[in-house]
Amino acid sequence: MNPRLQGGIALCFAAVVFAGAALFALFFHHYARGELRVASLQGHYHFLSPYEIIGAALARHVAVLSAGVIAASLLVQLLLIRRVRRGASRLVEAFLISTEGDLSTPTEAAGLSDITDIGEKIDSARSWTLSRIREIAAEAEFLRSEPLSEEEFAKRWNVLKATVRKVAP
Repeated sequence: MNPRLQGGIALCFAAVVFAGAALFALFFHHYARGELRVASLQGHYHFLSPYEIIGAALARHVAVLSAGVIAASLLVQLLLIRRVRRGASRLVEAFLISTEGDLSTPTEAAGLSDITDIGEKIDSARSWTLSRIREIAAEAEFLRSEPLSEEEFAKRWNVLKATVRKVAP
């Protein structure tokens, strides 16, 4: 697998984890600050440890953080899979169109960079093949319509056969 593909996906998941950690820190800090302030104002701070005051809330926040990050990661994974499937299906459509003789329709494969690169390579190969076929058709028409000497015809016919072999070996 291409490292460029891995890097982009890793950044997506890192962003999900970072966002979850930032939300956890924000909400838990706000909650803990308030609870510890109330406990100190009521004089209970000396009797209970800070962990006893906010321990249950910490456990709840960690559970919510874990569930949220897992859910967000699954969503990112589903979106990435959807993009890959859409791009791959577009490539398959391009191959099916090519088998029917249409070499001019671009693949327009969207998705991850590797799929886009493959689509561009398919387009360039199809474009090259289409231009060769046009050259062959023009040369065949020339051989059919122009009166040539046998020597000139044989020479051009051999060149035409070599060109055809380059397209379809």
